[in-house]
Amino acid sequence: MVETTQGQGNRQRRPSLFGAVGKGLPEAAAGTDTPPPAPEESRQTAVRAAPRGRQDRQDKRQIAGFFSAECARQLRMLAAEKDTTVQELLKEGLNMMFVSHGKPPIA
Repeated sequence: MVETTQGQGNRQRRPSLFGAVGKGLPEAAAGTDTPPPAPEESRQTAVRAAPRGRQDRQDKRQIAGFFSAECARQLRMLAAEKDTTVQELLKEGLNMMFVSHGKPPIA
């Protein structure tokens, strides 16, 4: 059942999930904490621990900063012009800065 809200024209509102609890809906829809039993094959695959995260990001940390929208746009445009990624341009810039400060280029 979809109800229309008053004062908002033809806009419709989804029914409340909280109102569905206890109205004879199946347990899964009522929000119980017990999930349905998993099939046998998925239980076996769940035992194997998959590595977390992307493999190319292992042992890496994110470095971030806040810059103007114009700076971000110019960086993306430069990456497109050079047919490379923003990540590679930032890597190049960090390595140039490290060298200028007498540090090895390790980015």
